[in-house]
Amino acid sequence: MQPLFRRFLEAARKSGTAIELNTAGLRKDCREIYPARPILALASELGVPITFGSDAHAPEELGADFETARALARSVGYGHCLRFTRRERELQVF
Repeated sequence: MQPLFRRFLEAARKSGTAIELNTAGLRKDCREIYPARPILALASELGVPITFGSDAHAPEELGADFETARALARSVGYGHCLRFTRRERELQVF
């Protein structure tokens, strides 16, 4: 893992910033969730909170593939995520 990713994730953890698991890549040529599994695994190891996003540009894309994203998150050690409503954080178990 590149040191740059570790430094970024450590800074995110220290500032309380969540990273987003974004499912839009599953609808693109790369066919993967962002960030890639190794980065997500390091984020989990470092205790960086996550949130889920679908980068929806159409109503039918809203929340697309979230179950796949939750499975990926579980596989690297996550069991909860943050949800934001009107800029307020809420911890959710999944």
